[in-house]
Amino acid sequence: MSNASALFRSLVVYGLCLPLAMTIGYLLATPLDPTTLIVLGVLLFILLIPLFLRWHHIWLVASWNMTAVLFFLPGRPRLWMGMALVSFSIGVFQYTINRNLKFLHVRSMARPLFFFAAVVLTTAGLRGGIGLRALGSPVAGGAYYLDILVAIIGYFALVSRRIPPQRAGLYVTLFILGGATMSIGELPRVLPSSFNALFLIFPVMTGSALIAQGPTVIGSFSGVERIQGLSSLGLGIFCVMLAHYGVRGILLEPSKPWRLVVLTGCMLVGMMGGFRSALILMLMTFAFLFYLERLHHTRLLPVLLVALFVGAALVTTFASRLPFSMQRSIAFLPLDIDPAARLSAQASTEWRLQIWRDILPQVPQYLLLGKGYGFSTREMQMTQDLRRQGGDIEGTEMAGDYHNGPLSILIPFGIFGMVGFIWFLWAGFRVLYQNYHFGDPAYRGWNAFLFAYFVVKAVFFFIVFGGLALDFLQFIGVVGLSVSLNGGVAKPVVVPEPKVVFNRFRLHPSVRRPIGV
Repeated sequence: MSNASALFRSLVVYGLCLPLAMTIGYLLATPLDPTTLIVLGVLLFILLIPLFLRWHHIWLVASWNMTAVLFFLPGRPRLWMGMALVSFSIGVFQYTINRNLKFLHVRSMARPLFFFAAVVLTTAGLRGGIGLRALGSPVAGGAYYLDILVAIIGYFALVSRRIPPQRAGLYVTLFILGGATMSIGELPRVLPSSFNALFLIFPVMTGSALIAQGPTVIGSFSGVERIQGLSSLGLGIFCVMLAHYGVRGILLEPSKPWRLVVLTGCMLVGMMGGFRSALILMLMTFAFLFYLERLHHTRLLPVLLVALFVGAALVTTFASRLPFSMQRSIAFLPLDIDPAARLSAQASTEWRLQIWRDILPQVPQYLLLGKGYGFSTREMQMTQDLRRQGGDIEGTEMAGDYHNGPLSILIPFGIFGMVGFIWFLWAGFRVLYQNYHFGDPAYRGWNAFLFAYFVVKAVFFFIVFGGLALDFLQFIGVVGLSVSLNGGVAKPVVVPEPKVVFNRFRLHPSVRRPIGV
């Protein structure tokens, strides 16, 4: 009987594997054909189902800020989008089987997210639908809609389970360092062509040439390349250091001076990218954490002020001798730097101001019903023609990339989108503050960093630079990570007051009269 069963199983296995192997062999004759990539991707996903069931949550956290893409799918969606859908589906499936595996429900966060999703879907429906050019739709721009909607689904995937306490530090580190993978896209500068397969997963970063940003402003000025991957790498490791050790653990640990050395090195690496925003973000995060840790009430404040004064004097003296990209990063300061670096920063600023001047008159037109993200392929072709002729601003405006946080909400989704987004920010602020203030003391450093980074990013979004499609992902990821880390929203511990019970037949000592009186 057992031999017959084993023979039957072998026949079934061979009956499935042999046709499958023949099909795969036939498809691999054209390895870069879209059909081949899709079929192989589906087969790989089926084989990975047991691993997904066990590790989907940590993979979602790790991929949340990654630049990796699913190159075998049409449109090359980002890896985090696939993981969000898979993780959410697994969470729902597990809950239907076992009712004890509940999502971490935070009503104050769910309401604004549902409202914002309704605004996005309504706008998309009234403005031509969610069109995906990669799937042959005549309407393009639907990828931005999917970024927002899948990010909302991703939030519920993040809160589908609590992060194991023994792995809390690992989860936080993987979440933050995901953004540093942008530096992989810069490696074609140094790696031989034999590594080109790596860049199917991590797209190559094209240098941000200044002449491509604002030819109408700078005319024939030679292109100035910025390395965004270096900025992301420096910022990522800088944030990991602050999340794990805090400002106190870095500055007040004389037995571990390497922490301060690494933090300073990360800031220098971030400056090498040539982006002013990276340096400003690092300084703002450090300053707010300094305040949250109450270090401004200690002797460290005057020491730090003296160190800043000395550092400013040194930078002022040697600013013109720094690498060009670092000079551009500090171009917002009144320092004597290379005129080319100053012109590069000014041209970028003027380019953004020109976009804002063109867009602001359109705000009343789209105040009630937003413009949405959709545009026809004909409009896209016209935009590409304008770019070839040097008109990059028109293409940027059509794509909804206004380099301004409030405009990136008001124009696509109107006043209702702005209400939903501010509601979401306020709800996220309260969740992060409560987890920081009332959370487990063992998580205080991580909660403090998440709260500080969220606040700094919100200020940065509205005042310095922002874009809804990208920043919304970071905002919602920070909140979802905090909820998963703390198992929900922490609440103040209520200490019951002792209740005094009096003996009805005996006077209380406070009113009992001494004997003999």
